Amino acid sequence: MIANKKMAMPDKITMINLVWSAMIAVMLTATVTLYQDRSDVDGSNYPQVTGRYSDISYY
Repeated sequence: MIANKKMAMPDKITMINLVWSAMIAVMLTATVTLYQDRSDVDGSNYPQVTGRYSDISYY
């Protein structure tokens, strides 16, 4: 009876790993598919975020 439990555990772990790997693969595929048709590499549609500090007095 103890031998059966030891044999069942790797099957559960293997199934969890397979499901996790499949989920990661689907998310990566969806990400690549959604962002594949973006042609603006320079980001002209979005403002550029810079680290510059502008000392403007608001008072």
